[in-house]
Amino acid sequence: MNKLPPEILALIFAEIWDLYPESLRGLNTVNRVFYDTVARFLYKTLTIQFYNNREYEQAVTNVLTRPTNANWYKHTRRLDIICGKTGLPLSSNYDMAMGEIPFPEDNPYFGPVVERLAEGNVFATPKWELLVSLLGKIQHLVELNYAVVDMFPQALLEALHQHHPACKLNIHAFTLTNLMSLDACEMDLIQSPCLHGIRFSPWIKSKNTGPETYTETIYRIMSIAPNLKHFYVDINESHYPLSKAIPKGKGLDSSVTTFKMGKLKSLSLRFRQEKRQILHEASRHTDFSELQSLDLDSVIGDDIPIAIASTYSFHNLQNLSVTIDNSLSEGLAELMFESINPLTYLKIQSHLGPSIIEKILMRHGPTLQGLELLPGPYSRSLTEAPKGGCSTQVLRYAKLCPRLRNLHIETRRTAGSEDEIRLYEAYGQFPSLEFLALDMECAIPYEQSNDPKRFEMSAVAEIAFSLILDPALCLAIWDRISSTQKSGRLRKLELCPQTRRSLPSGRSDPQVFNTAFSLKRSYLVRRRIFDKQELPIIIEIDAESHLPLNFPNKPLRRPLWFEALPQVDFAFGTVERPMYPLYSKWRSEWLTRPLQRLAVDLLTKRRKRTREAGDSERETKHPRTIAQ
Repeated sequence: MNKLPPEILALIFAEIWDLYPESLRGLNTVNRVFYDTVARFLYKTLTIQFYNNREYEQAVTNVLTRPTNANWYKHTRRLDIICGKTGLPLSSNYDMAMGEIPFPEDNPYFGPVVERLAEGNVFATPKWELLVSLLGKIQHLVELNYAVVDMFPQALLEALHQHHPACKLNIHAFTLTNLMSLDACEMDLIQSPCLHGIRFSPWIKSKNTGPETYTETIYRIMSIAPNLKHFYVDINESHYPLSKAIPKGKGLDSSVTTFKMGKLKSLSLRFRQEKRQILHEASRHTDFSELQSLDLDSVIGDDIPIAIASTYSFHNLQNLSVTIDNSLSEGLAELMFESINPLTYLKIQSHLGPSIIEKILMRHGPTLQGLELLPGPYSRSLTEAPKGGCSTQVLRYAKLCPRLRNLHIETRRTAGSEDEIRLYEAYGQFPSLEFLALDMECAIPYEQSNDPKRFEMSAVAEIAFSLILDPALCLAIWDRISSTQKSGRLRKLELCPQTRRSLPSGRSDPQVFNTAFSLKRSYLVRRRIFDKQELPIIIEIDAESHLPLNFPNKPLRRPLWFEALPQVDFAFGTVERPMYPLYSKWRSEWLTRPLQRLAVDLLTKRRKRTREAGDSERETKHPRTIAQ
């Protein structure tokens, strides 16, 4: 590898960084060429994260004074400034925090990420000159993500214009007090040629003209910002009622209206009321034919599907995220998707059945690289099956999506039954699949929970055993999916047990379910190299943020047996034993089910291979887990 051109070496290291970033850190000591190439990845993104003034000053000072600051100055391309507990999610290619609507590893809602920068309940002015100094030292900044509510200092904007005039500025949770206010920095920010993306949050207050509703503000920002490419709006209508749309540029002087409006690449409208009116007004301020990504939070009634099918032209649309209300008919939903050119990424949250999903995939499946099929926000019906809860359905989806690389879908967990095994094998039939995220629905439909022929195990035990997931079971699930995928391209598998639907009434014990639910864990299983013989790494993740639970006091360890078993024992041990006299029988039955037997076989083979080869030689072959 020493003789490889730097361009080829960078491509190889990019693959390593994506698959197993920890191993890349050890390559920077090989030679100078390796060091320079690895540094591009290790120092590409610099995050300044804090909760108050003191932590802000300490975080920036640490960067300015640390021994490796020269590497940060030279190689940093993206700077994230965050006031809050959670970092900004990355898109699937680990490059942009605000690009096209990302699937499936990014959540486009940033509201909970940011917090006000305050000392107690009193606002304090931070020492922005520290951040200004850092901007002056960074040599090639490409993207600045700013996530501090209500505070974007004039000095920071001036430093950005001076040192990085071509930098893309993304404001997360942007709050606009009043376009006509005397705050010059606010107008300078909106008119800045650097402004690239906005996640908008309204602040209805005007000293001069009375309450200024957020609808007017939305249109004004779209009219003024010269290079705005990404616009996300997340509104709670109960607090911010809609107003009548205003003409473009109304109330603004000529110096403001002379700016040319940028052509948006992505538009996200996340509020329920009057969606068609807002979509129509948005079409007057941006060219929909240039739009690449569209996110509609809730499609209610027939207005939006008809408008998309007959009024608007989305020639370049590649990514679509849509939440479909239960009131929308399947015919109109089909009409809407039929009128759109074949997509690259598609996310649907809806009540739509498998037949209409198949029709949509007949249109868009051949070109899809990313797909999310999840229940709608009110899809808690016991009669509605998960989108990927049947192996025959999944097999049909796989045939319709030959190029699909990323899939996030709701599936069904049935405590390791034969049906569950066939379901995992069906997911292996996606020939190009590299990342698979399964929301594993564990609730049993009421009619099945009361059918003695359907389940030998009672409903309460079935759900409890389904909720509990451990590394041994993850290894078995990975084996069934990866072994049936002929291409061997699967690299990441995310497993998240869920109980979105109602639990069986009359036969459930809240105490058992609550305990089991509190013990449930989510995992990320990933392969380090494209070798089916290489056992994967198993990492426990947070189900909400999808980030690893990697604490200093939680060492790496190997799955030796079923951790799920004592957890379910504990859940049933919280109630009086006479309530479930057959639990020992259910426990034995669970151990004999196909998925558990497969897990035992895999663990046995692992131990045998370890004894034959020795721990030192096979250390990297062992599945490892970071557990909570």
